[in-house]
Amino acid sequence: MNLKIILQNLKAIGIVLIALAAVWFYKDYTFQKSENERQSENSSQLRKADSTKFASQLLSKDEIADYLKFQNSDLNKKLQANNIKLNRIESIVSQTYKFRDTTKRETDLSGIVEAIKSNIPSSQVVVDTTKCMTTKGIISFKDNKLTWTVLDRTFENKSDAVAYWERREWKFLGIKTRLFGKKQFTSKVFDECGESRVMKIEKKK
Repeated sequence: MNLKIILQNLKAIGIVLIALAAVWFYKDYTFQKSENERQSENSSQLRKADSTKFASQLLSKDEIADYLKFQNSDLNKKLQANNIKLNRIESIVSQTYKFRDTTKRETDLSGIVEAIKSNIPSSQVVVDTTKCMTTKGIISFKDNKLTWTVLDRTFENKSDAVAYWERREWKFLGIKTRLFGKKQFTSKVFDECGESRVMKIEKKK
């Protein structure tokens, strides 16, 4: 009788252990699946960043720590200086600008030339203005020394980031098409001046 009860108990324990193992394997499978999808989306975003100028990343707490340590150490120092703890960070949006102006411009400095010839102290205000940048300064001649002093530099840029859906490109009979393609998230950054890049990082819940 006791042996029968023991066997029944062992059977019940075995069933419970099998059920627990099945739940654990299922949870592990779903977790790994979601992690693979997250990593794939992060990689896809980085690959498209060169063309879209926008990237969105969903990172864990440890991954955010690595990002701040190795990829954005300047921001990491600023966070530390302002006593902002890593575990309090919910999202990071980083935007960088690159601007280069190669437009040729000339300013008449004949007044300064005459002052130099006559050895008379003189100065002339020079303002160089483009759509994006305004530089103000003074060219001075005094004590046989010609100097260019910049007083003010102003850079203005309007940047709009637009997120939208588009059909993923695929091949049909060797022809590339987006018709009936799977919907995918993409974006576009529009800049008035230069070029900007946006990196959006969100903490994984």
